[in-house]
Amino acid sequence: MNRLLKNEKILYLIFGIGTTAVYFLTRFLIVNITGNSMWAVITAQVSAILFAYFTNKIFVFKDRKWKPFDLLKQLSGFIAGRAFVFALDLAITYVAVVAYSKEIIHFLGLNLINYDFILFSSSITKGFIGTPALLNEFIFVFVVQVLAVIINYIISKKAVFKAERVNKEQLH
Repeated sequence: MNRLLKNEKILYLIFGIGTTAVYFLTRFLIVNITGNSMWAVITAQVSAILFAYFTNKIFVFKDRKWKPFDLLKQLSGFIAGRAFVFALDLAITYVAVVAYSKEIIHFLGLNLINYDFILFSSSITKGFIGTPALLNEFIFVFVVQVLAVIINYIISKKAVFKAERVNKEQLH
């Protein structure tokens, strides 16, 4: 078990789930408070990006660069790498939740579900999937988050927290 928790991909998955939880909780909290999905995306993305940056830096990639310039350079690269997912999230939310939600709800049959059923009406789930509009939003949030985990791992691994490679010629 200890060896498993030292595996970079396993740690990324664990903290990716944590980042997704931060995103979901923030997004649906803001949606329930304001009713505005676009503000919810922005707030959730900023929260998730900051959480992901520090957990990836410290626990996943074990990066030890803490000088202000290094931090700023790394954080800006991390944010730039996440900008694509941020834009994708905004676009999908606009299309699926703001502009065409009624059509998608009808197409997916979300308006035919009994929302009095315990799965949808419990105090835990009601704020996430308790109406056709919330369930529609939840479905698309889930899709974006799956894409985000995959895309963000590649960007983090290859560009932001890349290990310093030792040139073979330097060894001789």
